[in-house]
Amino acid sequence: MDHSMPPASSLGGYEADERLAARHATTLAEESWRSLCTANASTFVAAERRTVQIQRSLKDLLSKIEAETKPSTRRVSKALDPKYQPGDDEDEAEEGEEIKPATELLADLAEKHRLRRRTLMQHSSLLELLELPSLMDACVRSSLYEDALSIAGFANTLERRHLMERSEEKQSAEDEERGKRGDVVAGVVSEIRRREADLRRMLINRLRGDVTMPQCLEVVTALRRLNGVELERRNNSTNKSGDDLEGVHAAMEMRLQVDFLEARDAWLESGIAKIGSAAAAVAATSSSADKGGASAQSEQILDGIERYRTRCFEIVTQFLAIFRGSLAPSASDDSQDHSFSLLSMWTARRVQSFLTSLSSNMSLYVHDTATLRDSLDSASFFASSMGRVGADFQPLLAPIFEPRLTEMIVGHWAEGLSGMVEILKACRDAGIAGPLVGAETSTTAPPNGGSTDGPEMTQSSRTPAPPRKLLAYPPLARFLNSYLEGLNELRRCLLPGAFPAIRAAQAELVADAKLALQSNERAVLTPGLRGESAKLREVASRMKTEMEELATYMNSCLEVSLGSVDYALAEAKKAREIEEAKAEARRERLAKEAAADEAARLEKERQEKEKAAEAAAAAAAEAEKQRQEETRSDEEKRPAADFATDTHSTPVESAPMTGESTADFGQMGDNDFDDWNEDGDDGLYDD
Repeated sequence: MDHSMPPASSLGGYEADERLAARHATTLAEESWRSLCTANASTFVAAERRTVQIQRSLKDLLSKIEAETKPSTRRVSKALDPKYQPGDDEDEAEEGEEIKPATELLADLAEKHRLRRRTLMQHSSLLELLELPSLMDACVRSSLYEDALSIAGFANTLERRHLMERSEEKQSAEDEERGKRGDVVAGVVSEIRRREADLRRMLINRLRGDVTMPQCLEVVTALRRLNGVELERRNNSTNKSGDDLEGVHAAMEMRLQVDFLEARDAWLESGIAKIGSAAAAVAATSSSADKGGASAQSEQILDGIERYRTRCFEIVTQFLAIFRGSLAPSASDDSQDHSFSLLSMWTARRVQSFLTSLSSNMSLYVHDTATLRDSLDSASFFASSMGRVGADFQPLLAPIFEPRLTEMIVGHWAEGLSGMVEILKACRDAGIAGPLVGAETSTTAPPNGGSTDGPEMTQSSRTPAPPRKLLAYPPLARFLNSYLEGLNELRRCLLPGAFPAIRAAQAELVADAKLALQSNERAVLTPGLRGESAKLREVASRMKTEMEELATYMNSCLEVSLGSVDYALAEAKKAREIEEAKAEARRERLAKEAAADEAARLEKERQEKEKAAEAAAAAAAEAEKQRQEETRSDEEKRPAADFATDTHSTPVESAPMTGESTADFGQMGDNDFDDWNEDGDDGLYDD
């Protein structure tokens, strides 16, 4: 291993590099220092200016101290100089102050020293006195109300002992000195007064939270003691009569009641969510789009009503428990009336606010009668609970729920009517009648032999059965389904006060439906209708006719839904009687038409028989006439033939008539003669 030293040239290069590195580091440090000075130049300048100002202020202070203490120093030195005689110094007159002798000056100094020693001996007590404001502040922050009120009462004692004992006459020098010393006590009392205001605000702020009845009693008791401290202070500062103090006490008690209701009202507003508020409704709706969302929304509304009821009843109960016996037996009845009037005004305002919020949320977030019924039950329970304290507002609920119920029912009906009108218009514009006509349904006769068409009432359910022939007209069937859907919603929440409005809406609905069908009929009768115009006109006429019967059925269903079963039965019976009368009239008309047709047929047959008989008689007469003419021509030819036979022929013996022939001839009866007569042989005898 080689341990030889490196060459000198290499060492020299190393030293040169080290010096260059040191020089470079120095340069960097200087640049960094300069940049730092440049960046903090304003700080250095400000520090320099402050230093100059401090030096100038110190010089001014020293000069001022010297100027103020120099005369006193001169007087003390002159007073202590045994050779000094008053009047020897020319500056004495200019200074304007008499230089006391040394004995008096020493006695004054001894008195001041004694006073300072006494003050030093009471240092701990004075320190406690000066710390009273901070101690009360700590008690207020720590909710130590008893200790804070004790300090406030001690402040009244200090004020009465040290600030109220001075006479109203002109004060002497000692009184002035005592007044200067009382400035410290006045400052302490003033600070305690400010802490009393903080204590009052903290106590009232505590009432803005969720507190129980014992806690309310504790807070109100502390506020009353604070009012007592203030009343004592007013009694110390002024010389008012007892009646005036009672008036002040009554005013303080009234103010305490107002503060209590305001604080509890703030707790009511901040602690409950708005009934069915927009945010809650959106959250409930967005949570699920199906029935779960509606259920969550309903639960939100019901929870809001329940919390409102609980808190309102709790506030009223606390007020009555705390302030009902707050007035002394000697207090006037007017004070008690003011107390209860205050509670009555607050309750009326809260009830009105609840009803306003409930009305707006019912119209915005309640869309089914089930939720409406649950909300009505909760609100009615709220009203009955408030009735125990004399604030029952159940009559005010009807104007909120009845119009909303009517709106929901009429909304279902309006949707059905608009759907029917749209279908009619679409089919009319397209010129097709297929969607307006359904399959005819065959109905079996009921056991009693009645007709299945028209409204019927079953005694088991007392519900009208819908006319099945409406299935042949789908628009009317859908319209009836919407109508019945609205009635089903109505049966979930029956409010008697809404019956007149619902009946009026139903009458208006029927009138609008009839008007829509009439308008449709006029539209399809317009010339130039394209498509299945004949079918459209026929369907329009039939639908208009069926609407008359449908109106009766709708009225019966409405009365059943409203609970008027007897009326519905009477109406159904009347409708059946009308339908039976119509059917009887139809049958009679058909029977008369059938009898007339039969009589016309028989008359026609008789006339045809008469015509046939006349034709036969005419034919027989014509045949008889021809035969007579032939007979007559034969008779005219027969004499010439007989004469020729007698002249040229040989006589033939006539054969005698035998008995057999005679018998055969005798056997011919009257019928044979009649046949002859019918054949016209009697004409020979006539000739």
